[in-house]
Amino acid sequence: RLVRGARARTASAERAESAREAAAAAAAGAAMENHAALMASGAAALGVALVFMMRRRKQRALGGGKVMFHPRVESKNDLGANGSTSGKNVHPEGPNIGPGSSRHWFSKDPHYPERTDLLHTGHAQGGKLVIVMVGVPGRGKTYIARKVARYLRWINYRTRVFSLARMRQEQYGEKQSADFYNPSNEDAHRLRMEVLRRAVSDMMKYLNRGGEVAILDGTNVTKDRRKLIRDAVAEQDGFSCLFIESVCDDPEVIQSTLSGVENFSPDFIASDDFARRVDFYSSVYETVDDNEGMLVRTHNQGARICVAGLQGFLPSKLLAFISNLHGTTNKPVYMTRHGESEFNTEHRIGGDSPLSEAGRQYALALSDFVEKTIPKDELCVWSSTMRRARQTANPVVERKLYWRYVEWRALREIEVGVCDGLTYQQVKEQFPSEFAAREENKLRYRYPRGESYLDLISRLEPVIIEFERQAEPLLIVAHQAVLRCLYAYFLDLPEEEVPYLSIPLHTVIKLEHRAFGWREQRFTLAST
Repeated sequence: RLVRGARARTASAERAESAREAAAAAAAGAAMENHAALMASGAAALGVALVFMMRRRKQRALGGGKVMFHPRVESKNDLGANGSTSGKNVHPEGPNIGPGSSRHWFSKDPHYPERTDLLHTGHAQGGKLVIVMVGVPGRGKTYIARKVARYLRWINYRTRVFSLARMRQEQYGEKQSADFYNPSNEDAHRLRMEVLRRAVSDMMKYLNRGGEVAILDGTNVTKDRRKLIRDAVAEQDGFSCLFIESVCDDPEVIQSTLSGVENFSPDFIASDDFARRVDFYSSVYETVDDNEGMLVRTHNQGARICVAGLQGFLPSKLLAFISNLHGTTNKPVYMTRHGESEFNTEHRIGGDSPLSEAGRQYALALSDFVEKTIPKDELCVWSSTMRRARQTANPVVERKLYWRYVEWRALREIEVGVCDGLTYQQVKEQFPSEFAAREENKLRYRYPRGESYLDLISRLEPVIIEFERQAEPLLIVAHQAVLRCLYAYFLDLPEEEVPYLSIPLHTVIKLEHRAFGWREQRFTLAST
């Protein structure tokens, strides 16, 4: 009995020792996995930080009125025949139909839900929308297509423009003469139809792999071409088609659009050659009939709008947006933060504090800048309703350097909820979990009882609609987070960059729209 008891005690001790060794090994393995995960996340964060640092360095270099030109990102991102992108500046909405992509390329979370507010009729995938531009060259189709794409991306729809001109240039070269577009030229007609079929195929692949809206930017002036597109859309589960037709017969409107074509279009050769090209398209032009599908027809850049068969949330939303596009010529936009506030000097967030002495000096410097730069009988001033913004705009108002002055509640700074009036160090000490969550994802982080950047973008949508119908020079006096969102909209920047964009104090940012991009200047008026 004594021997058996000793053996039992020995076996029990050995089992306990084995269990301790296994637990230690498991703990060591978990530690190694955590270390590897931290290393990977650190590397990813470092990569993102480097991108933002490079953009900020470029922005800071613009102080003193230096100029930066921001080309349209999507003009280099039309898809090639093999599904690859043609340019290096790949928009975050892609690469979307490459060999390594999947239905959920757009999200790290494979269970990210599909959109459900697009037009759909009992299909399985969630609604998808194909927008088809229609019209002869030089009538503002590309202008509308890019405006719509920028707006949709800004309100968080996965959208891509498929430019037939860009694809044709890549396939057959730039500066084709007008004879290439002659309807009697059967060989050229066959080549252009091949480009159309490839573009339609790429659109379907894009939408089937997670895209939500595809915009086909081309002339599409014949019913046969539009039928080819409609048939391809009808073969898909729940896809819908919206035609946007741009018609112009006002000589002044036509001349304004042609100026952009002459200066920026890679296909432009000479005025007489372009006129022949327009005549060739006009000779076969067939306007969109009501029975072809949903239609929005704009006459002379929004002077008159005709609608047929429109239904669904997003098409109706786009109608409101297109109705406010006033033309292809945009007046400059001046954006500035309020002058330095008392909370700025104390490094506190939120609040409604007045300007500091430096802030009041900046307000005077801003009014001098406006007087020297912008005709007072044209300028519109938009200000936040918060005290520091109103005080910054006040010298401009008192000196009557404006044509119209509007205060917007929508331009108020992002709401920080329970963190209002605190410094970031106090937030870290009092709300450590909230501070960590904000550091992890500034774009989607929502302050307790406050807002996130995505909430702010939604709040600013009425401001964007009003901006698009603006025909005069505009000065916006607002706040850092608000101006970051607006700046990202104007330049069509990825939403992931919004919380990190450089909008310094006491600096005026001037943006001028061009046919294929924005021209930016920054003027530092006072030191902080």
